[in-house]
Amino acid sequence: MKQDFFNHLLHLLNKRPQQGKRMVGLGPDALWELWQRIAKLKEAEELDRAQRPGRQRQVGGGRKRDANVLCRLLVTLIYLRQHWTMQALCETLDCAESTVCNYIHEMLPYVSSQLPASLLEQWQQECSSVERAELEKWLAELPAGDLLVDTWEQPIPRPQDSEAQEAFYSGKQKSHTRKNQLITLPGGTDIVDVVIGEPGPRSDSKFLEQAQAELPGALRFTADKAYVGRRNTTTAIKKPPGGELTQAQKDFNRQVSQRRVYVEHVIRVIKIFRIAKEEFRMRSRMYEEVIGCVCGLVRLRVQYV
Repeated sequence: MKQDFFNHLLHLLNKRPQQGKRMVGLGPDALWELWQRIAKLKEAEELDRAQRPGRQRQVGGGRKRDANVLCRLLVTLIYLRQHWTMQALCETLDCAESTVCNYIHEMLPYVSSQLPASLLEQWQQECSSVERAELEKWLAELPAGDLLVDTWEQPIPRPQDSEAQEAFYSGKQKSHTRKNQLITLPGGTDIVDVVIGEPGPRSDSKFLEQAQAELPGALRFTADKAYVGRRNTTTAIKKPPGGELTQAQKDFNRQVSQRRVYVEHVIRVIKIFRIAKEEFRMRSRMYEEVIGCVCGLVRLRVQYV
């Protein structure tokens, strides 16, 4: 494996952090934090493995990996950010495609465990059984204002099963898609909840209905016109057939758009990681884990803006 490539990439992150951020999706400070977290986990796992009762292999034995934890993490971030093919990655790094694939599948669970996709997932990791009253208390401590909600669709390969083909075919996009719903804080400063991997034809309104059933009923939302009629949800006013909006209604719609645009900004940052924008090439069972990792990376990235 070409160590010169990683040396050049780390030099780029150090000397030209914005260009390095464009390459891997994280700035140097965010990358350092994530690397340290994963390195500590790996070190603890190695220690547990060395002290396992009945261990027969000598400590330090076995085949050594060609790349350290940081390099394996960089390979994973490049794949998520640039969405290169395995062939392009292995030719760039001068290694086998299976090696690149193994590194990516090794690192994804660590990224997922260290970077929860949303505040709700983070709370569930910190407390295995979250009571309804406790959840309401935590949500009450969030910044004041309506939560922002929106969805995005992502193309997927045509399923082989005929029922799956029908379930995932989006007439709007003219292709098979998966749909994800994002709920953010006012101003888009953090992700409160994310629903990943639902069939593309499912309506946005049904998405929010499901989320509202799981969240405290007092929460209020601001959304686009696809959510008209949902409980506790403020949306823009639709123009009546053959009519026109009053100036007061236009001003109201402008205010709604100015509040709601921040969730669009968060979705834009998610799509910077091209694996969340282009046709998803990994196995379908990996979709939720991969998009969850991207959401976690975006949450970390926003902290260092």
